[in-house]
Amino acid sequence: MRAHRILAGLTAVVVAAGGAFAATPASAATTTTLIEDTNSGQVQFSTGWNPCSGNCGAASDNSFRWTSTAGSTAAVRFTGSQITLFGMKEPWATIATAKIDSAAATDVDFYAATPTSETVDVYTSPVLAQGPHTLVLTMTSRRNPASTGGSSITFDSALVTGDPASAHRSGLPWSDGGFFTHSSEEAENFQEWRGRPVDNVVAFTTRDNWNIQLNTWWADTVPSTFQQATDDFILSVPLWTEDGDYGTDAQWRQLARSIADVDPDGYVRLGWEMNCCFSHATNATTWRNQYSRAVDLIRGAAPGLKIVFNPNEGVSNNGTVADPRSLFVDGKADVIAIDSYDWWEPFTTDAGANNHFTKTYGWNFWYDFAQSKGLPFALAEFGVISRDTAANHSGGDNPKFLTYAYNWLKAKNSAKPGSIAFVSYFNDTNPDGWKSNVYPATPNPNSAARYKQVVDAAAQ
Repeated sequence: MRAHRILAGLTAVVVAAGGAFAATPASAATTTTLIEDTNSGQVQFSTGWNPCSGNCGAASDNSFRWTSTAGSTAAVRFTGSQITLFGMKEPWATIATAKIDSAAATDVDFYAATPTSETVDVYTSPVLAQGPHTLVLTMTSRRNPASTGGSSITFDSALVTGDPASAHRSGLPWSDGGFFTHSSEEAENFQEWRGRPVDNVVAFTTRDNWNIQLNTWWADTVPSTFQQATDDFILSVPLWTEDGDYGTDAQWRQLARSIADVDPDGYVRLGWEMNCCFSHATNATTWRNQYSRAVDLIRGAAPGLKIVFNPNEGVSNNGTVADPRSLFVDGKADVIAIDSYDWWEPFTTDAGANNHFTKTYGWNFWYDFAQSKGLPFALAEFGVISRDTAANHSGGDNPKFLTYAYNWLKAKNSAKPGSIAFVSYFNDTNPDGWKSNVYPATPNPNSAARYKQVVDAAAQ
């Protein structure tokens, strides 16, 4: 059993009369993704499951799991429009249920008169809306009348079918947007300027204390054109507020529900830049415990929200753990992202850019780490820097940075379509900020022109 990813086409975007945006498909696009039982980033098994033994060769990767415990579950988090489960059918097998999101559970009968010689498809979902979903497979104590001699169900893998390109109104193969200084008007002006809708909007909570953090002013930062079905709201949330408050269970649930009100399948950059700047990971155990707690509370209150594990590019500093990989918790993230800017040292030469791409904790490093966990990668913050260029070792108005960045993104996504989840340019117009904005073009007119060129090229 093998799965191949095929990208048949992208999505073209046109600007209609009066400035309204409309997306039209250039051609059909389809991808298939295989999620193995060993993919702890997307499959979470409850207690009661066991690894195969003796007959592992029935699975293409020599691995599947089985359980004989009624009530045992396997939860598969996936993004797509249809999912097929594979397992063994056997004379002693029982009935399970498959439940996707909030839909009614469906019976899955694992019985066969003779054991199958290899894993076979045991369940195929109906066609779903393209997007993130969670399937929960649960073993029951019920059985086919012909089933005798034992009790078990198996899980080998899941094959997901989707059409990721069609989901983005910008026409790019990933969700492409950015941070617009918490202004819906700026987001609207930005997309009119670039001639393409922004697929995502990044925001940050006010993190002084939990009472302030629960203020949902950030819900108004999305443009009037924002569509929950296709666009992404991305909220950056610390693991604890600046007064050291870890938050009550009720507060975390309230925050999750508020995010879902804006976008039910939005992203949460939880404890982002923990290796340098926010939610400092000075103690790995403490950080992981709070991160896991927050993930469970968020998912419990708003199951559609996607969790982003988001270190800063490069080595750790400010007394944080030396290896930020040690902070990753299997099954507690949906995307792995980095933040990266044109500094220390800037992307002004091939050698400078390649250093960012190839170094330990660089772009390739975290992309490969995401792939090893079966998760997509995101560039959650990036931009040129024209403030204090000498002090920041930054490139200023450096259009090469954008060329390097988008060429890298295109190469990764072409090699593995769907492996880039979202890309968010930090268009900071705050006069005291990084001066990273490309719109308005001042102080970066060359980068502004190049930004439009690389975005258009990525959509072709």
